[in-house]
Amino acid sequence: MTKIRSGGFGTTLILALLLVIVSVAAGAALVYLIWNPTEPDEPAVVQGIHRLNDLATAEYTSQVLVTEEENTEIFRQPLPEFLTGEKLLLVAVGKVEAGVDLDELGAEDVRVMGETVIIDLPDARIIDSSLDEDKTRLYDRDRGLFKIRGNDELIEEARRDAEDRMVEAAEENDILERAQNNAEASITTLVTSLGYDEVKFT
Repeated sequence: MTKIRSGGFGTTLILALLLVIVSVAAGAALVYLIWNPTEPDEPAVVQGIHRLNDLATAEYTSQVLVTEEENTEIFRQPLPEFLTGEKLLLVAVGKVEAGVDLDELGAEDVRVMGETVIIDLPDARIIDSSLDEDKTRLYDRDRGLFKIRGNDELIEEARRDAEDRMVEAAEENDILERAQNNAEASITTLVTSLGYDEVKFT
């Protein structure tokens, strides 16, 4: 019986075809990696920024003195204060909080351009104001001779006016600018930790 030997040419051809297939696959993988980098994209950056909400704030604490007064009128004419008037002095202590609501940031507000991330950041605003109940007190209260019972609504009005004045004082002392700066600093630290070189805010 005659044995048929397989020639070396066939084996070489098969090996060459395998090398071509492997090269094509490797090239395709390289192209995929180039056009689909493993760096975080816009949604990933946005999700990370949302977690910073508590850091994107600034606080301002102050004390204000508020005076409120009222008097009874008859035929649109006020009676003498020492008879029917009421006057009080409130010492109010509280805080104002400003911040950037990072939950408002969407994927459309973040653009990744190479190693740079451009973020359209919302403006800082006053997000809360409150009085310290342990330190806020009614310092003085005077009533006229015929003013048997005081008007508690006058105290509430004084409290509201105190908060308004604290907000005004906080804005005059650049609380909004500080909140904006805090937000930008926190976001810059986060984004650069993800591997980007630069963060720009618009």
